[in-house]
Order: sequence, then C-alpha cells, then structure tokens
Amino acid sequence: MDKRNWKIVYHSYEGLEKKAVELLCREMGAQILRDSGIYTLHVLPCEQAEVAVLDRHAVVIGLYDQNALFGRYIPREDVAEDGYVVEVMDNPDTPDAKLVLITAHQPSALFYGAVDFVDDYFVWAAPKHDAVRLMDEVFAFPLPDYYHASAPSIKTRSAWTWGHPINDYRDYIQNMARLKLNQLIIWNDYVPLNAKDVVDYAHEYGISVIWGFAWGWSRHCDRIDLESLSSLAEDILKTYEEQYRDVGGDGIYFQSFTELHTDKIGDKLIAETVTGFVNTVSGKLLQTYPDLHIQFGLHASSVKDHLEHIARVDERVEIMWEDCGTFPYGYFPYDIDKAAFDNTLSFVDRVLTLRENGDVSLLFKGFLTLDWHGNRFVHQAGPYVLGENAKSIIRHDRELVKPMWRQLQGDWMQNGEYAYTAARRVASHGNPDVAVGLVGQFAGGIWFPEALCAEMLWNCDRSYAELVNTVAKRRCVEMT
Repeated sequence: MDKRNWKIVYHSYEGLEKKAVELLCREMGAQILRDSGIYTLHVLPCEQAEVAVLDRHAVVIGLYDQNALFGRYIPREDVAEDGYVVEVMDNPDTPDAKLVLITAHQPSALFYGAVDFVDDYFVWAAPKHDAVRLMDEVFAFPLPDYYHASAPSIKTRSAWTWGHPINDYRDYIQNMARLKLNQLIIWNDYVPLNAKDVVDYAHEYGISVIWGFAWGWSRHCDRIDLESLSSLAEDILKTYEEQYRDVGGDGIYFQSFTELHTDKIGDKLIAETVTGFVNTVSGKLLQTYPDLHIQFGLHASSVKDHLEHIARVDERVEIMWEDCGTFPYGYFPYDIDKAAFDNTLSFVDRVLTLRENGDVSLLFKGFLTLDWHGNRFVHQAGPYVLGENAKSIIRHDRELVKPMWRQLQGDWMQNGEYAYTAARRVASHGNPDVAVGLVGQFAGGIWFPEALCAEMLWNCDRSYAELVNTVAKRRCVEMT
C-alpha cells in the first residue's frame, strides 16, 4: 500500500472543521510524510469537497448535510445530534482505495470524530505481528474496516482548575478538546490580563469558559464576618462589573463560605445563611444581567444535613456540588470504603432531585492538586498573564509533577472503577442536563487519570475494562 497516496477532503476550512483538518494533517502526516534518514519532504493534499475527486485513498470530513457522500453510506439515524460517526471502508468507486468518512451534525462533534480516528483507530488499526504492533506503519498496510458511532453520556464535561498552574493556555485547551471536554472553569484571585484571549481561543475549540472568584470564601471560611454580608454583596457586584463583565466569558463560578466540616459558623447555620446570601447577590446580578450564567460551587460537607435550605437556592443559579463524600467526590482515590461509597451515591441521588428546576452539576476529584501545606503555597500576587510561561518553566513543572501523577495513576488503575460507577449513576439518572467536571491541576500533558475519567463522561456505556484499554493505548496520553 502506498502510504503517500492519501488526501483529505473537507467542506469548510473554518471554525472547528478547520481544527479537525489540522489535527488530521498533523497526526496522519506524522505517519506518512517522512522517511527515516532520507531528506525528502512530502505534504498531505487537502481538497475542498466541491472540487475533490476521490481518485486515491481519502479521508472525507464534514457535517452530515454538507456532503451527499455521507448519506450514501451512513444512515442519518446513526449520527446522534451531539455525536459523530467514523467509518473506514473500501471505496466502491475507486478500486484498491480506502475511504474514511468522519461526520457529525455539530462542529464540536465533528472535531471529536477526528480525535477518534487519530487517537483510537490508529492504535486499533496498527499492523500486528504476533506480540509486535507496528504503531508507525498504520498507512503502510491496507486499513481495516471500521464503523464507530458515538455520543456523550454527559452533556457538559468540564475541567475545573486554578489559573496560575496553566503554563501554556493554548496547549491546555487543545488537550481539553482532545479529551472531548467542553467547559473550562478557571479560578483566579485576579483576572488575567489576557482573559479575553483565553476565552477566544477556547471558543475556537467549542469550549465555554467560566471565570471563578470568591464570594466570601478565603483560606479560612469560618473567619468570615457574617454580619457584613450586605457590604460583601456590593463588593461582588462591583468585582463582576469592573473585572469580569467585559472579558468575554460564558459565565461566572463562585465559592462562598461552605468549605467546612461543621454546619455552623458561630451561631449561624451555614446552609440557611449561604442560601439567603447567594439568592440576594444572584438576584441583583441577574436583574441587571438576566442572561448571566452563574455556577454556585457548594461544598456538601457543611450543608449535607440541611438540604431543605439549599432547595431554596434561586433556580436560575446552577449548583455545582463538591465534596459529596468519598472518591470520586473526595480527593483521595485510594483506601475506598465500600459502605461510604454507597452512602455517597445515595446522597448524590438526593441532590440531583433536590430542586424541581435549576441546573445541577457535580465535581469529580482524585487528581493532582496544588500543595496547600506548609509555607510553599502562595496566592496570586496580582493580575498576571495566564498561560504564557517560558518553555523552561513548562519543562520544570512537567518533570516535577510526573512522579506525583504516577502515584495517582496507580490509584486510578486500582480504584477508577468507583468513578466509573459514579459516572454511570449520574448518566442514568434521567436528567440530560446534569453536568460533571474534573477538579485538578491538569497542565503539562494529557495524564492517564484525567483521560480515563474524561472518557467515562463521554461514553460510560462501554465496560470499565474497555475504557481503560482504550485510554491506555492512546499515544497522546501520558503513562508515567
């Protein structure tokens, strides 16, 4: 098989289809454009669908209704509204040529289809000789037939992160898109100077950006002066209008004074007090900005026995539940207590139906965090440029966190099935708008625990063993 007898056929070189074509060019090109030790430079032809002729092996990518070729071979009902189909077949019109079809109804899903082809199909299709798999010779042999229709189990799949560990925001966002994550929540003490650039770049990959800041939260929630909440409310309104309103984000996320393991601050019941406070501030914001998307990061640890108050949170505010119990809602993916896990699932069942209206989401933990102990943790010193650090810093931080991720990798190999069970429980709950996010410091690569959990949120209908097998084989995933 002539590995250079390939072309890419696209409909539009704009938006996410452009990103998908670029991904195909990079990953296919790595396989077919060079010969070891030979100074000959090849390119991969890319032709617009209206003028392209399928006279050689071809990857045809585009939205379903933009190219009649998709309808010839892929039934419309196979393409979910938010999913994609990848098919590899013999080209009926060109003898001895292969035809790859990648299609979807939405641009973001089209990009995910390209990801499926380069990250999962390439590995599956690699020539096998006994135990030897020729990973760099996929296009040197006839490609095996393939048909994969896929759609998300969880509609909104987010990454929650602190802003200052992101050393390269473009790389970070590209990695998110490759994991089929579609929302980025960034917590900062100060708004980055390049906040709008970050938002614009995320939007290029179909990822919404939510800016997080404190509504009375500090390192010590119990030290807040609950008698001064009215002045705090005015400060929050001022902060939004002066710092966040005009940076182009898709909403705001906040934490308040709930990250405690007691249900009271002084003689004030946290659940009751925070509900009144959130409703007051949100009401004022939404009166002026009725389309503002507000996420309330609520730590269950301080309110779990008083949910009757939380049920009264303004239905226009999304409650994002944290610390709902043991892993994956707790930080430690080891020493899992089965009874505690079952109690956690039961509690989550309650919060998912707590309000008749109002969006609800959940945060999974068990990933790398910042080091809050000792004197090594520092808050951001002021406004800064996010994700534009030197390559030497990127290399330093990557080497620093690799052994930490190795520990977490082992823990997820042993106990990741608990997260899988939790994801399936959420997906089967019957509310298609329930969102799930991953909390952690994910900079520096695509780490195995992160990739595994993201794949659970995309497709938890497959078995846990299948998910582990698929993710571990991806060449873009870091197995430390």
